[in-house]
Amino acid sequence: MNYLLGIDLGTSSVKTCLIDHAGTVWASRSEPYSINSPARNMAEQNPEEWWLAAKKTIQYCLQKLEGSRGEITGIGFSGQMHGLVALDKDHQVIRPAIIWCDQRSQEQISSIYNIIHKDELGRQTLNTLSPGFLLPSLIWIKENEPFHYEKIDKVVLPKDYIRYRLTGVIGTDSTDACATLIFDTEKRKWAEALSKRLGIDTAIFPECHEPYEVAGYVTQSAADETGLTHGVPVVYGGGDQPMQAIGNGILSPGTISCTIGTGGQLFTPVNEPVYDRLFRTNTFCHANNWYILGANLSAGLSLKWLMENILFEENITELNAEAGKIPEGSDGLVYLPYLNGDRTPHLDPNAKGMFFGLQLKHNRYHMVRAVMEGVAFSLRDSLEIFNHLNVPVERVIASGGFIQSDLWMQIVADVFQTRISTSLTKEHACMGAAIMAAVGTNAFKSIEEAVKVMVKLSDREIEPIENNGKIYKERYELFKSLYIKNKELFRN
Repeated sequence: MNYLLGIDLGTSSVKTCLIDHAGTVWASRSEPYSINSPARNMAEQNPEEWWLAAKKTIQYCLQKLEGSRGEITGIGFSGQMHGLVALDKDHQVIRPAIIWCDQRSQEQISSIYNIIHKDELGRQTLNTLSPGFLLPSLIWIKENEPFHYEKIDKVVLPKDYIRYRLTGVIGTDSTDACATLIFDTEKRKWAEALSKRLGIDTAIFPECHEPYEVAGYVTQSAADETGLTHGVPVVYGGGDQPMQAIGNGILSPGTISCTIGTGGQLFTPVNEPVYDRLFRTNTFCHANNWYILGANLSAGLSLKWLMENILFEENITELNAEAGKIPEGSDGLVYLPYLNGDRTPHLDPNAKGMFFGLQLKHNRYHMVRAVMEGVAFSLRDSLEIFNHLNVPVERVIASGGFIQSDLWMQIVADVFQTRISTSLTKEHACMGAAIMAAVGTNAFKSIEEAVKVMVKLSDREIEPIENNGKIYKERYELFKSLYIKNKELFRN
């Protein structure tokens, strides 16, 4: 039997899955790493730690092959988006990677807009700038670390670095490159004119391809380090959002992916590069078309923060069970999930999290439920924009860690007042990465054919409860007003 490796370089861990051509996951391994914050508003990671973690997960999956007659026929990638890895002429890492949740580059965004008007940049990139995106992070390095900037030969996205370590080839793909915000999203190529106006040498950007194209082959040195066979083809892969969507079978308009992991995202494909002219959402490249994305920066992270720093609790099963006994609306307690600013719809790096309405009657389980509801309200903000843009919403498929919680799934269904479905595969991003490898190595003629065979939806569906929807409609209005009334205070 032949197998594929799908490797997903996430924010808090890397995961590798061993998947056959029928879509069965035979082995899965995750290896964690941390986010470093050397100063306020900074979020960095060491690419070498990514590589060490990736090697461990690859080696684990290969051990599961021992004794079988199977072999790895292709490797694909999924990865955290927007981040910046700076490489010198010898392709050595110059400084720690600046990742997507970094907030340091607010001043650089203002300076960029002084050169290129927001609307002009938006018409070409179909997006507005946010801290943590590669372009403002690059300008920050240029202005604050010129000794590092001068050494830059290439800048790549996080998963591109791991692929380079496997193949020795520098490159990226359209689904990740578009999220740098120095990319012509409609034409699927680097925005050279914008780069020149900003004084950036376009030669530092790598060649850009499609996620299913073969980037290179496992080198002998990488084979020695990982246990892989020399010469295995490796495709470019893509950003984690389009890869997890493909792993859920989401290729065409009408189906929405709702993901709650470290962050939270609402994702839907579009056949034309339609974008929100108020720039509350993002429009990026999908594998064969485009997609619209609404994002919350502190979704699952909010629950993690609550458990680790406030409740000092590790047992999520008990918290789920007890929070499920709290009535809808958390007895008046409302949570704003803006621990790290907000992206959709407010695009406000100064936004702050809050619990509003605390009373003596509230306990830890009210707080847990309020966090789950607050994240759902934040994602509904994105759904409201999708509706405003006349994007069809026929089906919602859930992915990410929150699918392990029946309570959180029900809350989202009730807040959206929409049926929530799931796929049988838990490792959606790894599955999407493996599908890219399957197509790139000609195991399937098209992405659609591969999805039809490899992706299987579950019979599990969460139906919205109408009465709960009425309660949440009222609480959602309060949720929205809390940001508006506190916006100026958040700046302090």
